Amino acid sequence: MVETYLIDRREAQVMPDARGWVIDPAEVLLDMLCDAMAALNTGGSADRVVCRHLARGLRADAGVTFALAPDSEIQAVCVLPDMAPVRLVADSLLRRLDPAGPDLRIEYAEDLGHVASLWIRPTITGDTDEAGHGRVLVYTRSDPFDVDDRRLLERARIALLALWPLGVRTVRAQHAREWVRTTVAEGHMTDRELQVLTLLAEGLLATSIAARLQLSPRTVHKHLGNIYRKLGVHDRLVAVSLARLHGLVETYPSSPSPESTG
Repeated sequence: MVETYLIDRREAQVMPDARGWVIDPAEVLLDMLCDAMAALNTGGSADRVVCRHLARGLRADAGVTFALAPDSEIQAVCVLPDMAPVRLVADSLLRRLDPAGPDLRIEYAEDLGHVASLWIRPTITGDTDEAGHGRVLVYTRSDPFDVDDRRLLERARIALLALWPLGVRTVRAQHAREWVRTTVAEGHMTDRELQVLTLLAEGLLATSIAARLQLSPRTVHKHLGNIYRKLGVHDRLVAVSLARLHGLVETYPSSPSPESTG
């Protein structure tokens, strides 16, 4: 017999210690990853989720997340709390960022207080475009950051190195699905063209599609030309990739309906 349990989500546990009250770092990281994945899976951004959880775990007065992307300027994508004074702090922090510096840097600045900077630089393996995306997370507070804060940031860095490339792929796939959805709607793709595209995505060649739909190969090639034009692509591989991203294989029937035969 398999027993099932209901997991009750709660805020990270606050525990007493010699310095007062601190937050359990393991729960901070677990909650951060769970909420970040939930945000990505629903089409949202993980930046604010990550910034908020780490700011709470570090007991920071302010947090800023900067985006790193290939051939693009570094820019702030999250500011907490989102207030004018903190946005000024973000501008000051941006001017201080040192791409050649260490991945984790803790320092004191006269005008900002104690500053902790965490660079997320994914290792370039294979897809340099995905690997090139990263973040710089910066937190400030009036009290010095201690060894426990450093440990939390070091563990967060390991988790975020795995999260951000996944986030890039997830957002890219969502944008692709939305692009296809809009393209299909605006391009007035016919039921027959969607059937042809579905069979194409299932791996059938034009002659097999013609036999399945009881059409001539010439007619199928004409439909394929219309599909490529409406999707803005030039070959089968890209068209199939877009169809699969959009879920056309599951959405439309493979066999012709009585209304669309001929």
